[in-house]
Amino acid sequence: MDKAQMRDSTSSKKPATTFLVAARTIIHLGRELITSDEIAINELIKNAFDAGSEVVDVTICCPVSSEWLSMLIRDVRESNDDFEEIKSGIIQAIEDARIDRECGPVTVAHVDERLSRIAACETLDDAVEILEEVNFIEVVDSGCGIKEESIVPTFLTVGTDNRLSSPKPDGPDQYLGNKGIGRLAMMRLGHRARVTTWTDSKPTAYEVEFDWRAFDTAERQISDIPLKTNRVRIHKDSESGTRVRVFALRSDWTQDGEQATNLQTFVRRLRSPFSPVRKFKIRVKINDGKAMPFPKLSEDIRKLADQHLTLEFYPQKAESLKDPVLTLTLKTAADAESGTPQLRSGEAVRRMLIDVTTTHDRSDVPLDLKALQAIGPFKLNILRFNRRILREKVKTEWPNVKKELDLWAGGIAIYRDGFRVGFTGSERDGDWLGLDSKALRGSGYVVNRIQVMGALEITHRGNKYLTDLTNREGLISTPEADMLKELLLQVAIQPLRAYVQDEDQKTKQKQLEQLVNDGTATLADRLLLAKQDVNALKDGVPSSLKSSVSSLNEHLHFITTQVKKFEDAIEKSNEGREDILELAGIGNVMHGVMHELTRTTAQTRQLMRELANKADDETQELLTKLETEIRAINVRLQQMDPLMPGARQIKREIEVEKLTRTIVKGYESLFARNNIDSVVTVTPKGALLKVKMVPGFLSLALENLVSNSTYWLSQRDDPRERGLITIEIDVPAKTIAFTDNGPGVDFADRDRIFLPGFSLRKGKGYGLYLAREVSEYHNGRLYLDPQTDTDGRLRTFILELPRTE
Repeated sequence: MDKAQMRDSTSSKKPATTFLVAARTIIHLGRELITSDEIAINELIKNAFDAGSEVVDVTICCPVSSEWLSMLIRDVRESNDDFEEIKSGIIQAIEDARIDRECGPVTVAHVDERLSRIAACETLDDAVEILEEVNFIEVVDSGCGIKEESIVPTFLTVGTDNRLSSPKPDGPDQYLGNKGIGRLAMMRLGHRARVTTWTDSKPTAYEVEFDWRAFDTAERQISDIPLKTNRVRIHKDSESGTRVRVFALRSDWTQDGEQATNLQTFVRRLRSPFSPVRKFKIRVKINDGKAMPFPKLSEDIRKLADQHLTLEFYPQKAESLKDPVLTLTLKTAADAESGTPQLRSGEAVRRMLIDVTTTHDRSDVPLDLKALQAIGPFKLNILRFNRRILREKVKTEWPNVKKELDLWAGGIAIYRDGFRVGFTGSERDGDWLGLDSKALRGSGYVVNRIQVMGALEITHRGNKYLTDLTNREGLISTPEADMLKELLLQVAIQPLRAYVQDEDQKTKQKQLEQLVNDGTATLADRLLLAKQDVNALKDGVPSSLKSSVSSLNEHLHFITTQVKKFEDAIEKSNEGREDILELAGIGNVMHGVMHELTRTTAQTRQLMRELANKADDETQELLTKLETEIRAINVRLQQMDPLMPGARQIKREIEVEKLTRTIVKGYESLFARNNIDSVVTVTPKGALLKVKMVPGFLSLALENLVSNSTYWLSQRDDPRERGLITIEIDVPAKTIAFTDNGPGVDFADRDRIFLPGFSLRKGKGYGLYLAREVSEYHNGRLYLDPQTDTDGRLRTFILELPRTE
């Protein structure tokens, strides 16, 4: 025999080398895999479903605080008092504590029975055991039960998936559990548990008791921890079934507590809101109170969605890549008839996914029909809600609507066989599809998780290569799962994003058109009021000053011409986006100007009445002041000329500092009235910044910024403190920084202030939006500097000028 043969012969006589698993491993598994009480209860509910039960009853009994009960047990264990005194103390403490909670008759009877047992018990350990059973969670079903011969090989073997490999002949073909770890859910809920199961073939039930604390040791193996088993007689409400009762609870439960709210939220979202599912009733009661309600997603909420996307993927029906493999429909949710189904062939889908194997370093995975079929069939439904628009639409109902959206929205939930996988589709799923990260990296944050209510519906049998993560928070990364994600992003999310952007653009266009069309009548009315006020002044001034009033009329003639020009431009506009955008910008400024005109003419007229022809000097001073203010208004209107449709394409070289100072000069009277100082600086000092562009867009941006600052500075708490507006022109950077010492902008509003209709003061809220839109149209950029002041507020706007012609 050679040496090699001798080694083989010797080694074959040694026992096989195997892993040994410490008992505490099961504790670690439970903590890592079952991450919350609602997930734990969900695992037990799914066991009932898999057993073929049509109903599952969850009874939560917490007549006293679980934390308080744990402290009482600790005190009992540490007490040196006489045992009879200890029992009396326990009974009195429970009687006192139960007063604080409202409980039904069944719960009251349960507590009374436990107190009677404590009074009759003979050892401290017995008293503690009974105390731990005062609070419990029980899950009962009328399913097939577990046969005695299956307890060890199936139920007590962690990691088995017996239901998938050996389905019950007369049972359902849908099974929710496939990892054999659901039984660890008991450990999450409490330190002890008792499982009682019975079948129609036996007159008695089989019972297994667990004390998970016995496993919390590194000195013993899992198989070294004995479990208490019994054959018991029970009152059977069904021919077969299972009862799981968990004691020594880790959490406290009340009817209006956080745990109950979390469980209600989870169960409400447990079933897919888009497809009919197998009848399965879940009944939950806390302390024998009213059954917890689980209302479905209401049709009223569905109808509020802005868009509804449906996608059905059916590659198994295709014989080649030329055949259709999916149907996509995208429509406005309010219009059930809108949206034409779009078919995509396997080849079209393959082209969309062509980069996925490279992206995930799986270039060896062929992208053929078999690869698509390996993903398996699925359905996708997405409702998207624009919360800003919705808030305005529902008005006083917004708090209730928001509450429902917060519950149901959060991304794409995965529903396997009609049941949600863990926390998918919520902020707790780790953004498994990458919706938010894609949105942030993309061209617009228009489709993100907070806006989306979605359901991806798959099955165990149809999507066997799409495997849930063990913690139920997504899918294990496999070639099929990676292709699924890419398919959803490319075939569903990308078209939805483009659709939303197109719809938003149309909405903005309508809003701008409305703003323009509604504005002309108001401008004409205000101009008429101003003329009436000026004409009325003629009767209230000495004859020597009537020439001054006439000069006012001449200045008003210019304003009249500008208003007429604006009205003509509206009529002649071809309603292109640039026309409407710039007309809306001009109109917005003109509304501010006309408001200022009517205010100042009316105020002058009132002051003239008070003088009553008594003081020519003072009257002349008032008229001069009014003329100065109207001239300033004319200066401001002149700056809008380049934005009129007939002149908008004319670019010329302009001096930025000179134009800026002209705009500021138009506000001198407003500054004086509101105790505001203004400073214009250039960096480097003395440098000249010339740019070739349409000057009107710069005028419009500065107009809105100055007007906005003037308002907020006029509202400051201490009017004695002078307001300050600082405009810094950076020649090398080609930027204008606009800063004031007003209240500033909250960091959370840094983007919202540029949204159409957003305003924190009285007004339409279009000024900054129009300034930014016109700036971008002319290759500029307007934004808030993200650098905050010491109080956390933002006070500097940056206007980037075009760098090229």
